Amino acid sequence: MTAQMNEAERADFYARLRRFFNNRDRLCKTLGIRVTEIGHGWATTRMTIEEMHLNGADVAQGGAIFTLADLAFGAACNSHGTLALGVNASIAFTRPGTSGNLVAQARETAASGPLSTYVVEVKNDANETIATFQGTAYRKREKLDLSAWGEDAGAPD
Repeated sequence: MTAQMNEAERADFYARLRRFFNNRDRLCKTLGIRVTEIGHGWATTRMTIEEMHLNGADVAQGGAIFTLADLAFGAACNSHGTLALGVNASIAFTRPGTSGNLVAQARETAASGPLSTYVVEVKNDANETIATFQGTAYRKREKLDLSAWGEDAGAPD
């Protein structure tokens, strides 16, 4: 769908998609996870580690990190303009998230028919990879309706 858009239309579509995810994903909104950038087959999300994100060992809880990566995955999957849903996901944690910001960068690695695969790297403020997420999405034929998420939607980016 986005392939047929001109540059201005694509920019508007991605801005609407970012607003959609940042306002409609209630869990991410509660956890302070936001989509910061999005483009064709990729997306970036951010979370500042707060007290509520810490587990009993005083490091970022794996579920919070997974959710950060999952939002980047979801935004990247849906960046083509059709509804896409995750059908498989896994994550490997390689170092703890202890403080500061975590950034997840998702990128599409393959697409064939309705299936597409993604890799998401989660990094800390020192640009060290703390987790790697892999996901597979199923793209439905249903187009995304983002008409309610224009600039005048009253919703923050």
